[in-house]
Amino acid sequence: MSYTASSIGLNHIDIVGPLLPVTGAFLLPFTTYFGVLSTRVVLQRLATRTVLGTDAPAIHMAKPGSEAPTPPATSNEALLIASRCQANFVEHVPLALFIAGVAELNGAPKKVITLSLSGLLAARILHVEMGLRRPGAAGIGRTVGYYGTLGVMTFLAGYAGYLVKGYWGYK
Repeated sequence: MSYTASSIGLNHIDIVGPLLPVTGAFLLPFTTYFGVLSTRVVLQRLATRTVLGTDAPAIHMAKPGSEAPTPPATSNEALLIASRCQANFVEHVPLALFIAGVAELNGAPKKVITLSLSGLLAARILHVEMGLRRPGAAGIGRTVGYYGTLGVMTFLAGYAGYLVKGYWGYK
């Protein structure tokens, strides 16, 4: 499909083809995983009959080498964890996809965007499945996923800036 300047509002260039093929291709796996996280929240809300909020007591991380703290029987800890898994995803992934899109629009190689978004998806899954959903919400995946996410976002933002350095007069 060909997009002309008049059809999308740009008055100085003709655009041909999809503009964000790699970022666009990653929307399906990210959206699918978001659907999984959202479904977990809904299931916990139904199970605990909690319509809004979590009504959960604070979760304290276990000390290294000790057993994870056991929540009281009436705790909505599972709802709190499911909600935080979903919220953490929403806090990071949209900005990361935006940054990837900016880098891709400014000429980042498809391989760089593909590897970066693959790493981001892996980091987000590790953060939840091997981190927050482990006893005490303290699995190693939480740390790896967090720093992996920040690393990918920082790399992509820096690379996107590098790609447009000529705009600021740098060669």
